[in-house]
Amino acid sequence: MELLQHENRLIQLRAKLNERGIKLWEVPYLTPERQSHEAEVLKLAVQLGPELGISTELCLEGLTALQRNALEKLQAKDEFQKTGIATVRIRAPTQTGSNREFDLKVKITEQGSHLCELIGHRLSLDARKIKLVCSGKIISALHPLQEQKVTNGSTVMALVLAHSEEEAKRECSTYDRVHKIRTDAEMLINENDSSNFLSLEDQSGNAIYLPKDEKKSLLMALTLYEKGKAAMKTGNFEEALLLLLEADHDFRSCNSQLLDVVDNYALLNLDIVWCYLCLKNLNQLPDAEQRLKVCELKFQQSYGKNMQRVTAIRGEQSNEKILLVRLHLLKAVLFYHQNKRDDARTMFRVVETELLKLRIDDDCLSRLMECGYSMKESRIALRACSNDVEASIEFIHNRRQTRETNEKRSVRERKLYKVIDHDASAGERIKLELVDQLMEMGYPEELAGLALKKSANDINGALNELETNGAGLQKELLRTVSVDRELRQQLETLGFDGEIAKLALKLMANDYDRATNYLLANVQNGRYSEELLCAIADWNRTKAAGKPAAAADTPSSSADGRPSTSKGTAKSSTPEEDDGAQREEKKRKKEMLDILFKSFSQDIRTTDENSHLDLQLDEEGKLLEQYKKLLGMDTDQ
Repeated sequence: MELLQHENRLIQLRAKLNERGIKLWEVPYLTPERQSHEAEVLKLAVQLGPELGISTELCLEGLTALQRNALEKLQAKDEFQKTGIATVRIRAPTQTGSNREFDLKVKITEQGSHLCELIGHRLSLDARKIKLVCSGKIISALHPLQEQKVTNGSTVMALVLAHSEEEAKRECSTYDRVHKIRTDAEMLINENDSSNFLSLEDQSGNAIYLPKDEKKSLLMALTLYEKGKAAMKTGNFEEALLLLLEADHDFRSCNSQLLDVVDNYALLNLDIVWCYLCLKNLNQLPDAEQRLKVCELKFQQSYGKNMQRVTAIRGEQSNEKILLVRLHLLKAVLFYHQNKRDDARTMFRVVETELLKLRIDDDCLSRLMECGYSMKESRIALRACSNDVEASIEFIHNRRQTRETNEKRSVRERKLYKVIDHDASAGERIKLELVDQLMEMGYPEELAGLALKKSANDINGALNELETNGAGLQKELLRTVSVDRELRQQLETLGFDGEIAKLALKLMANDYDRATNYLLANVQNGRYSEELLCAIADWNRTKAAGKPAAAADTPSSSADGRPSTSKGTAKSSTPEEDDGAQREEKKRKKEMLDILFKSFSQDIRTTDENSHLDLQLDEEGKLLEQYKKLLGMDTDQ
């Protein structure tokens, strides 16, 4: 609080000096020898103190600090023009909330790594473990400072932890953790191209499909963002800010208009500015101001002006209003630090009103939790329903039902797309309601989906495809369906040949009951029906087209209709052995990825998709009271 009060005095003094055109670095406040004219500065303090409600002593202290800063900047500017050596201000936030501040001189033609070395030497830290942030971007160690808009007078944030033996170890591990998180995320996303690791969904829980490269960038951004939020939750704002800025970089590489309609990027910008505030680094004002503008614009695009769109979807008391509290609070804080005191007071009053509306009744919360609901969903429901317990219960059940319905739909959609090899990112989504209509007519789901894929969701065209090209559609399934190993083993226990069981599961898209009925109808006393023989021939042709140089590893038939397996020429290994080796390699890689996934996702799986709507608002309330005192709002009722 003392630091904020000191800054408050400097803000007011600076504004008053600018208003009157007073330059402390010129005569009469400076002697010909360029020394402070203490009598003139004292005289000015006596004059301005009463006007600003500041004691003469504190006013003099503030004027002296401003004069010293002005002279140092002039000297640094002159040196930069003559020698090219820039003076940059370093702010190193600590876990205690204070800042180590100092100036460093560096040539802007040097790489970022050189500045890290200078800071590391000053702080007695390993320079490789320091991350630098300037104007909202992480400074690359491999590029010149001038290319990264670091110049004379820039303020650079050095992200390190408080300097103690125990915390120094954490300092050295912060960089390593962030680097490993990105490396692990890249591995998981690359190895899971279908990416159920982090699925993309809209505000209603429906799956979102994007082009492959863009999906990869967006998944990386969302993954790093989730890890950043986990770090924020534990109060590790240094690591959180690094991860959030990394996520920001990946978001910016996305060209999709999707970013205009989802709220993730808006929330990211909001969280970055919140980290600035928690790290006492709102001196990153230009970046903070721009990020809040982006946030406000994105909120309007996602939720509608004055929350109109989200209100239409979720009701008048939507929980998204809680996000506006933090946005308005940060705007008010920025207004304060920009000395827009009237605007700050107005915005703080808005925040105060919003906090009162979102206050949760403790008795109502207890009653809901006694009913077995979690604290999180109880808080969200009570805020959405203005502390009406009965309405909150209905709200919770409706949310659960909607979420369950959408999740089932998304799972079904992904499964169908995989079976029929449909890339939704490259074309139109298949309408499940049309699939259902065709299923009511007796067509299997996978054939209905495949027909709609070919007819671009034209149900009449799909019907024509099913009637005239049913055999062709079945052949296509032979190529696209991946057989479930457990279902195949179950059919083998019933006495069916393994390869024939595999074929049946392909034809029936892994539907065990339909595959069983198909085999019972087409295998009699060890003999295959004409329909099954044709399917075997089709499958052999499909496999041969895919592997022309390899011996067929699929079932063929002898003249009497009994199964046989063709043998290839002498080789060092059979196709079956090759397949076994590939399966073992896939199994080993999957086990490794599973271990990595469990370790990597431990943090982000502790929160659900609505965690950003469950802010407790305690910190917001404390900050509001703190700044109200600084602005004297308690006395101007």
